[in-house]
Amino acid sequence: MNITDIMSNKSIQRDILKTKYNLPKRTKILVWISFSDDTVTQKLIEGLEILPANFIIFWENKIWKDYKNIAFEKNIENLNFEWIDGVLWQCDSMKLEELMKAWVTPLVNENCYLWKILSEFHPGRAEGNAYIFEKDSSWSAYYALVRYLENHKFPYDNRNLVKNVVWV
Repeated sequence: MNITDIMSNKSIQRDILKTKYNLPKRTKILVWISFSDDTVTQKLIEGLEILPANFIIFWENKIWKDYKNIAFEKNIENLNFEWIDGVLWQCDSMKLEELMKAWVTPLVNENCYLWKILSEFHPGRAEGNAYIFEKDSSWSAYYALVRYLENHKFPYDNRNLVKNVVWV
């Protein structure tokens, strides 16, 4: 199976998830977000609605506001990670290698246990395999997410990023 087949299969399965969580089908990307720090999660939620992506946030707290592009899930085991495009998290609750094998781009903090093999993606050089942010900084995490979404607009650059993720 080549990268084109995997990406098209991922698109089909991603649409199924969007239907399950009642997310807009128009946006092409689905990002999983998980932080154990509630203040970081709360600050991130405030800025996600304006971004051109759908988000599934793993969070115990109940939000009374309805967001058009955000779904909340309480249990991580309820989601098949193979159909997610990117993961924005603290790198503390599960193995990152499993996500990377499933072609999921990591957006992780600089203190991640894989810090020796993860490096910031640079589209001009087609080098790097992740987007790195400062630990416990909602602004830095949001900036990493924006960089990832901006890169995702360019198919050639995104393909290079995904290839670099899998090669780790």
